[in-house]
Amino acid sequence: MKIKEIVPKVLSWDLDGGFRNPIMTWTKKTVVLVFVICDDGTTGVGECWASGAEPRALIATLEDDVAPRLIGKDPLAIGANWMALDATTQISARQGIMRAAMAGIDIALWDILGKAAGLPVWRLLGGFSDRVFPYGSAGLYAPGKTPADQGGEMAGYVAMGFKGVKMKVGGASFDEDVARVAAVRKAVGPDIRLMVDALGIMTPTQAFRFADAIAPYDVYWFEQPVAPEDIRGLAAVNQRGPIPVSANENAVDRGHFRTLITEDAARFIQFDVLVVGGITEGRRIAHMAEAWHLPITLHHAASAVCMAANLHLAAGVPNCDSVEYHMLHQWLFDRVPESDWAVEDGVIQLGDKPGLGLDLTPDAF
Repeated sequence: MKIKEIVPKVLSWDLDGGFRNPIMTWTKKTVVLVFVICDDGTTGVGECWASGAEPRALIATLEDDVAPRLIGKDPLAIGANWMALDATTQISARQGIMRAAMAGIDIALWDILGKAAGLPVWRLLGGFSDRVFPYGSAGLYAPGKTPADQGGEMAGYVAMGFKGVKMKVGGASFDEDVARVAAVRKAVGPDIRLMVDALGIMTPTQAFRFADAIAPYDVYWFEQPVAPEDIRGLAAVNQRGPIPVSANENAVDRGHFRTLITEDAARFIQFDVLVVGGITEGRRIAHMAEAWHLPITLHHAASAVCMAANLHLAAGVPNCDSVEYHMLHQWLFDRVPESDWAVEDGVIQLGDKPGLGLDLTPDAF
């Protein structure tokens, strides 16, 4: 079996701009899928990180830099293919966009391996558990949305079966954001995990003050309180307490996470398989965190393909705390049977469909 063709597909949706996080308003969502087709007809699907930029450069990278290096190669040689692509970034200094492109390819190759073996990817990765803890993620800002409205929204996710919820902070005044956190805790009750995400918008001093103010509401983690490249600032917030830090969803390789770990800058090692280069690099980061007795948590803000990759990695390693289940970014979720990702008693139980368990082909789009 050899790789015959690589087919990218760009999908986009216009949004009404009614929701925002601390740094942007959502007016459009773009998803870039990648289909790797083998000479025997076996097809794998992957997804590239495409948020915050137009997809043209990413598609050119896939077509001009990635595809020529993989056509004719063995799709089951996943590690060798990953290293061959990663080696090109040493000279080009384009690690970010190459990791996004590599993620789509890598996820698709794991899908192919699972289909060839007749096993789900999570079993091939280690099969540590068939149960994954998802948390309902949203808590976005909207015109006229009150703290009580915020509490009602998050309580609705609990009613759907989630035992953890995450909300945005840093996009309103200090007092309003504290009131929003208080309202959510009151609405969801004392037994639900509550996380907050500032998207790196605060200074360390602001983060100290905010963490102190919301600590009485039993916050499970403070996600990316300061800029992701400010390792000293993250370490200060994490070590000072009173809320552990989770970071950093937009870091691209294990070197960043090694520094996060050795500097004690995060207690929850958070990453996105679409950003770091796929499942292969994600597993490396997970095992590195495991060596330091730290849990990982997986970011998701894209399509069903990203969600599937996250779920399989989460179940395939021993130290995954949770997976983000975004309540806005559920693109192509309608292509997945509801029973596959049903949230029951706070967990998602994975099945034994080969590969990623998705029935998606290039012709479907």
